[in-house]
Amino acid sequence: MLDLSPLGLIEAPFSLSPDPRYFYVSLQHKATLAKATYAIEQRQGLSVIFGDVGVGKTTIARRLYQVYRDRADYHTAYIPTPLFPSDFQFLKSICAEFNLSPKRSKLLQLAAFEEFLIKAFRDDKNVLLIIDEAQGLIGPQFELIRQLLNFETNTQKLIQIVLIGQNELRNKLRLKRALASRVATRSTLEPLHFEDTRSMINFRVMVAGRQESLFTEAALIRIYNYSRGMPRDICVICLNILPIAILNKVLIVDEPLVEQVIEELR
Repeated sequence: MLDLSPLGLIEAPFSLSPDPRYFYVSLQHKATLAKATYAIEQRQGLSVIFGDVGVGKTTIARRLYQVYRDRADYHTAYIPTPLFPSDFQFLKSICAEFNLSPKRSKLLQLAAFEEFLIKAFRDDKNVLLIIDEAQGLIGPQFELIRQLLNFETNTQKLIQIVLIGQNELRNKLRLKRALASRVATRSTLEPLHFEDTRSMINFRVMVAGRQESLFTEAALIRIYNYSRGMPRDICVICLNILPIAILNKVLIVDEPLVEQVIEELR
């Protein structure tokens, strides 16, 4: 394992895994989380979060899951990749996430899930389902989500669903008007501005153990221009910079070193 101590780091700050400790909350992330949280806690049913590849959708999904999974007043499930051949298989997977046993038919499975939702409501518990990569859903599965949202009282939904997906999901929802009309909140994650790019990098470096900036301002600008503010691309380039910095015994990363790494990545 690469020794990062010469850079003042006790662990790797730019892992591509969505470690919640390294989640930098920009203003748009705060707004996105606030809107989803409001819909969830007010039991408004369906929230949707859109975004291109690499903008941090999965990090948002995991952050929401982390917030609610250990709360005693919630039943929370997270489906990272909904690739199921049928709506029945999709439903059985949802039920399994809530520890419900499989049934022989979709009708029986829906009845069992409705019973679970009613009991949760009577026990004053909210039910939350988070679905990442939701652009992978197919027609009948969108209809299943609509059916689940039909479980409600006069004032509240019995299940809260957050769909998170690439912009293809937006196009699919346009074709599902009955479901689209039920969306309580919508958010779109955009690439970071330069200021947030700088703050994200410095935040990750600080969490990893170094208190001062690891990059010069010119280096940060070059990273931003190359990555276009996409969090995943920012992490990729910084991940590749660290071993080169250690090899060259560099304590502060400057623009020429960033340029060297960019050339290697091209």
